[in-house]
Amino acid sequence: MTLPNGQPKKYIPEGGKLVLNPAYREWKNQQHSASMITAVAIPIADTYYFEEEGAEEICVADAELRPPNYGLGSSQVIKDKYTVPKGVAVEMIKNFNGKKDLLKDCPSEVRDLLHSKSAFDIYDKFVQTIYDDKHTRNALGRWKDAEFVSKVDLFRDDFAEHGIKVALCIRNSKDFTSVRWLEFIDVEEVGNYVPQFDLGNMSGQYIRTAHTKLQFPNGVAVEELKQWGGRDKLKEKLPYEVEKLLKKHNLMDEYHELVSDFVKLACGGKTSFKNWDIDKLKMLVDKYDETFGEKGIDLYVSHKQEYISHGASGGHTEHYRWIEFVDRNEQPNYIPQRNAHEHDELACSIM
Repeated sequence: MTLPNGQPKKYIPEGGKLVLNPAYREWKNQQHSASMITAVAIPIADTYYFEEEGAEEICVADAELRPPNYGLGSSQVIKDKYTVPKGVAVEMIKNFNGKKDLLKDCPSEVRDLLHSKSAFDIYDKFVQTIYDDKHTRNALGRWKDAEFVSKVDLFRDDFAEHGIKVALCIRNSKDFTSVRWLEFIDVEEVGNYVPQFDLGNMSGQYIRTAHTKLQFPNGVAVEELKQWGGRDKLKEKLPYEVEKLLKKHNLMDEYHELVSDFVKLACGGKTSFKNWDIDKLKMLVDKYDETFGEKGIDLYVSHKQEYISHGASGGHTEHYRWIEFVDRNEQPNYIPQRNAHEHDELACSIM
């Protein structure tokens, strides 16, 4: 499978997890036959992702992108955004006043899995406990996530005895609303699968934008490339989670080389408003991806653009860019939410 620009998918599904696509490695090696020094800088346009504020049309190229297809039996939790493999049963959770539906309506896929594992009695006690405890909801009927997770933790070992892992997952959208769901994972069928939106496995790292807050799980370390003075900030301060991961995998020397190349080849200057060249960033990440990958770490450059309205006077576009270091031992099937290799800044310009 290839993306609209002819690039093969970096990872392909195999046995319930994602593995490096051999076609991608061959393609990437061809891309790097030219010198980085002669790379041509391309102006950055104002672009938007479909469904985001400021977008007036859906970009066909992005609309055709799909989350990993795990094959027969897989299902989409969020259309075109998040898919789970066969062996994972999902129960959606209403944001407001969802306790009655949780208690009374068990999806058929969840029911079938629970019966196959003789765990339906545990599920009944689980949802009844959530229903009975008023602390799981606020006065308006909205879920208190920390309290909900505590109930998942309370029954985690009971489900595990029957070969099931349980996770409460959440994904925030641009308007600060959230999509919540429970994943019931058949360990025997997809034991190496890790739900990347598991609220009980979040690292505390996040990228705050004008319209949303992107959270990251354990096993993913994030370093933001600031729009103003990004070169100095990248050199001066190393985020704790990134440092911890790099030291664990003995990658500090390689990281310093990566930063040096970022500063020399992909940064337009201290006073440039859009001072990071996304195309050069992608090329550099590809250059170092194999070096990091040999030690179990995958590199991604991600970006997000949002239109900030000034009312009648117009508005401007904010640019957010960051690097993700993914430990494949902890996150074997992780997919970046804003992978720059799959979301081209130039492809969806709204003029």
